[in-house]
Amino acid sequence: MQERIYETRQGTVTAKTITGRQAQNLKDALPLGMVSMKRNDQTVEHGLVISCGQEDAWCLKQQSVEVDPKNEQTVLLANTLLLAHSIKGYLDHGFGGCFIPALYRKKKPNGMEIGFAYFGTPCPTGTEATEFPPTPSYDRHFGDGFFTMFRHFYEELKKSSRKMNITLAPVFGLDQRTSTHLQGVVLHCIIQSRTVYLCSPHLDEDDYLLTYLAATGVKEIVHLPCRPVRIEEQHRSLAKAAPTQEEENYQERLDRLKKKVEQKIKVLRKAKGTDENKEAGQ
Repeated sequence: MQERIYETRQGTVTAKTITGRQAQNLKDALPLGMVSMKRNDQTVEHGLVISCGQEDAWCLKQQSVEVDPKNEQTVLLANTLLLAHSIKGYLDHGFGGCFIPALYRKKKPNGMEIGFAYFGTPCPTGTEATEFPPTPSYDRHFGDGFFTMFRHFYEELKKSSRKMNITLAPVFGLDQRTSTHLQGVVLHCIIQSRTVYLCSPHLDEDDYLLTYLAATGVKEIVHLPCRPVRIEEQHRSLAKAAPTQEEENYQERLDRLKKKVEQKIKVLRKAKGTDENKEAGQ
């Protein structure tokens, strides 16, 4: 497993690449699975399947008041910061399921509807299913324990709002909706048990999620470039199938090659500097 260390303003976070076992665990846990795709630069990107053929993934939609379109980016950023700050508190509850706190946007007649949409699946043997009573009215599309995971994450959002002095928009609706009901889904992370997968295509030391994860005490994540996708029915088996050995090792081989190139460049630069020093001395 390859890893990279990021020195954020709030501390150090180690980012690892996903293993074959982790990828299969995610495929099994995600409602409609996950697919892998090669980008133009030959790195691997993943697709969180939110629609397959005629079947859509279900989510809990936390609806807030519509906002003026000119404030859309401000509200999305505020929700992103609150989300990032709330992850550690959610992890501390020790749930075993797969939980995806996404953001969504939807154009409405009076403005933009912006809120949180929660996808995922509880673990049947996790504390969310074994130590808390089920909530049939909300768990029926997700499994016993999903509402418990949502409820605890929402409590962490409210705590983060108070600590950060960032307004969490009042919620006037908590609805069960399919993915097609949401016009745009913004995927920042996937949480499975104690593992946090960050889904941004690229990470750096100024990344909001990395910074706030470091600030709250999260020291390790898995970098999983990933975005929501819709696939045709004939590709359903790919979304749940175990990764081939080639798929499993491709990113690791690419990472090793990049590391070798970086090391070679350093050697060449050092040698060039030595030669220049010799010439200067003459």
